[in-house]
Amino acid sequence: MRGEMICFVSFVLVLALAGTAFTADDASLVIHYSFDEIGKIVIDQSGKGHNGTVQGGVTADPAGMHGGAARFADGGYLDLDGDNFPAEDIPTSAITVAAWVRCENTGEHHAIFDARTWAGTWIIHPELRADGQFRWVLRASGMSPIFDIRAGSVMWDDWLHYAGTYDKESGRAVLYVDGQTISELDLPGDRDIANDWGDGARVGLNVDSARPFTGLMDDFYLFKRALSQSEIKKVMHGEGWPYASSPSPADGATNLRTSVRLDWSVGESAISHDVYLDESFDDVNTGAEGTFYGNQDSTSFVAGLSGFAYPQGLVPGTTYYWRIDEVGADGTIYKGDVWSFRVPPTTAYDPEPADGAKFLGVDVQLAWTPGLNAKLHTVYFGDSFDDVNNASGGKMQPSTTYAPGTLELDKTCYWRIDEFGSAGLQKGKVWSFATAGTDGGLQADYYVGVDLKDHVLNRTDPQINFNWSLTGPDQAVGDDNYSIRWTGELEIPISGTYSFYPTVQGGVRLWVNDYLLLDKWQDYGIDERWQDHFPVEYHRAIYLEAGVYPIVMEFAYRQSFGGGSVARLAWGSPSVPRQVIPQAALSLPVRANRPSPPSGAVDIRQTTTLDWSPGHNAASHQVYFGIDEETVRNASTSSPQYKGSKAFGSESYDPGLLEWDRTYYWRVDEINSTNPQSPWMGNVWSFTAADFLIVDDFEDYDDYPPDEIYSTWADGYLNTANGSTVGYLTPNWAAGEHYVETRIIHGGAQAMPLFYDNNGTATYSEVERTFAVGQDWTQAGVATLVLHFHGDPDNTGRLYVKINGAKVPYNGDAGDIRQRRWTQWSIDLASLPVNLQNIVSLSIGIDDSGARGTLYFDDIRLHRPSSP
Repeated sequence: MRGEMICFVSFVLVLALAGTAFTADDASLVIHYSFDEIGKIVIDQSGKGHNGTVQGGVTADPAGMHGGAARFADGGYLDLDGDNFPAEDIPTSAITVAAWVRCENTGEHHAIFDARTWAGTWIIHPELRADGQFRWVLRASGMSPIFDIRAGSVMWDDWLHYAGTYDKESGRAVLYVDGQTISELDLPGDRDIANDWGDGARVGLNVDSARPFTGLMDDFYLFKRALSQSEIKKVMHGEGWPYASSPSPADGATNLRTSVRLDWSVGESAISHDVYLDESFDDVNTGAEGTFYGNQDSTSFVAGLSGFAYPQGLVPGTTYYWRIDEVGADGTIYKGDVWSFRVPPTTAYDPEPADGAKFLGVDVQLAWTPGLNAKLHTVYFGDSFDDVNNASGGKMQPSTTYAPGTLELDKTCYWRIDEFGSAGLQKGKVWSFATAGTDGGLQADYYVGVDLKDHVLNRTDPQINFNWSLTGPDQAVGDDNYSIRWTGELEIPISGTYSFYPTVQGGVRLWVNDYLLLDKWQDYGIDERWQDHFPVEYHRAIYLEAGVYPIVMEFAYRQSFGGGSVARLAWGSPSVPRQVIPQAALSLPVRANRPSPPSGAVDIRQTTTLDWSPGHNAASHQVYFGIDEETVRNASTSSPQYKGSKAFGSESYDPGLLEWDRTYYWRVDEINSTNPQSPWMGNVWSFTAADFLIVDDFEDYDDYPPDEIYSTWADGYLNTANGSTVGYLTPNWAAGEHYVETRIIHGGAQAMPLFYDNNGTATYSEVERTFAVGQDWTQAGVATLVLHFHGDPDNTGRLYVKINGAKVPYNGDAGDIRQRRWTQWSIDLASLPVNLQNIVSLSIGIDDSGARGTLYFDDIRLHRPSSP
């Protein structure tokens, strides 16, 4: 939980590449709301006339980033009349959404913009999430995601600039914070955004009136093109941007000539321009000798022609880098970004399938990009590298595709393209790919119930590609109310950004390389997309080097969700066609997997046990533990990091008392002396111990005896004089609810809901946790008890805690319990008249006659004086 926090965020959504000035003369500009004046409408300054109609609490505020701003409160929004929005102005192949926002941390998600189809599909949906991440969703027709990315960290109370780009042609998406790249995706496919805004389009609120933006917004833009990184910076800073921008050719573009004209948009107040050009990024970036081509007044520069730079022409197959520094009237030099363009080779390039691709189907279509000025192409194809490499005299063809016919399974094929054009005959490189075999699969564990507890079936599934409808996966599992965990290893054939597409009618979680990519376990049945009772396709992406990685997918299904049971997992990358992950790419989990704590976890108790699931063939486990990642990675049984062997069935290790705020690394190797492939070296996992002591983070409670939250925190359920109730009495299991709170959380995944009603019969409301063994609240020098609470506008009463019966009234603003935000309450332990070395009870209560309401509590901690 964070206290009352305000975030200043500039948000930019971008799709496709281009760049000119941000004025009404820019034909791609669809909307610009400056928010300098607000009445019943907000004037669109793009010249397109798309004024926003004010609905509810949207008012003028003078404290904008660039002049005035709009204050959004109480679910107010701007209606863009999506049903009647001109089709020619709806972004499909390219889009930019930009806005400065200062959002209050209300504990809810904040929608900046939302456009939805008649069918209710979000197609353009940027938001700031309650967990502090930036989310950016784009979808094509039929609810299929182009991407759904959550990245970055909202620094509530700091000025931040968020940006995102997507280029349909290249399939490239980039996320920025403060103009710097924080995430890059290379997405498969050439996909347009759905062009149906029939259900509406709004600024500041979802079309279904969920996720209200609360706070200030300034300079909202909508473009039908993408902005370059330098343009993002220009949007971020507004007028007076002193740097060169809008490079042409666009940054990263291919230049189909051996000469080039470089153009750019001039920085504000620049009177001349320093030009740098070279084949080395580092040399251009540092201005190394030989890269500077002088200072000039013109905003154009020619290279590759006689009398200009590179008079012999640019070299095919070379990437060139360039930089423009703007020089102001006072002599100030504004160093520009380094841009690049590529001159293609005279040989064929960019093969499809990619060189080294694996797991392909047997009906492969070959394609390539022709070499510079190539007119004809000769194809050589076979199953021998030497034969293909040495072949000659083939027939030329004008087409840049070739169909080799139906291929064998589990076969490696080689191919070569020779080009003929103005450079003569150019022999190509030999490329290869392999078709999929029929071996492989995942360990599949089936459970009765949606909680992955009552195990009834283990088998190997070749893929995750099931449509069980209402019949169920197996008689032992039944046709309703079941869950599944698939565990295994995934081979990544070529390094790159891989997109994963789980499609489910039910709840789903997905881990790749021990990283939780997707968690739609608790939200299923709550998310509005479940209301239509059809499978939902999700999208997550991660960069992976070529190699083998652990993969886990969990799935839960109830017929009460509506519709039949569906579970499918597809993938795709620039080098791998989008498809259900083939059997040959999957294998049983021979390495230790599913570490607990999860790899990368933070704020872990100083007394914790490390657990894992065994590999498929393991007979024992060798455990390594230490404080240096590389040392643990390279450790052997003779290293001090080796902590001994564990027998099969004893998949846990106690590292002892951990240091505060220390990151630890551990590895588990699987051993089986009867298997020649043993040992199976494990991944290096990590976690960081907390810099505080945890009293209760509410993460260990579940819905089963004896671990229900009310079994630890005693309430007034059986005491009519006590008006408190801990947890939800009757959770809607079908909607994914639990006794604990799982949506309004400060940290982790759970919080404690407390309902209170001092109705007269009940004279107070109080919940109490007792400790079977007295707690020492002086250890490690702790001096402050910290707890976090989240309120509701209808709450009344006065908050207090009791420590060993000593009452401590809340010393902040009494109205904080009415705030929909997380508030931190710090209590000086030294002021309490209790034995701090023997704490046996902690109570939380609300008094005042007639007081009633709902509060949420999370992350009760003990801090040392140096900690907050």
